[in-house]
Amino acid sequence: MIGRSALAVTALASVLFAGCVTTRGIVEERGRGETRCYAIDYLDLWTAAQEALQVNGLVLERANRENGFFVARTYEPEVEDPEDMALESDAGERVAVFIERDAPGIWAVEIVSRPIFGLDVTARDWTRPVFLSLESQLPDTAMDPNEDLAACVRVRTGQLPG
Repeated sequence: MIGRSALAVTALASVLFAGCVTTRGIVEERGRGETRCYAIDYLDLWTAAQEALQVNGLVLERANRENGFFVARTYEPEVEDPEDMALESDAGERVAVFIERDAPGIWAVEIVSRPIFGLDVTARDWTRPVFLSLESQLPDTAMDPNEDLAACVRVRTGQLPG
């Protein structure tokens, strides 16, 4: 009987932890977020995206400029005991920002926001606040309508021309 209890507890723990979004897991969510397009220099966009995360109080976990992505979270674990450093809270959300070249001078920015713990009904979607912060830092010319930006948006949202 004790064996069945231990098995049930192990199974429950596996289900609960399987629902957690890790840093690697959020990177694998690429292609499942909201995307907007901008006409701007990559380094300027990179800097603005990093600032947009920080302005919203998100803590940067990982940044890879070569592959064009950031991973941030809403909660910075406070660790008092160095032996507990491997432990991580399952509270809060993880946010990934992906920057991908669409055409010369045109960049697609995708934001994916997920609760760290999949069953967290209080989790916040950070997509809109991060986009608003990003766009407030960009020059108006980065969002001026033109055919290249329109084409980028159509491709990224799956809208067919005409």
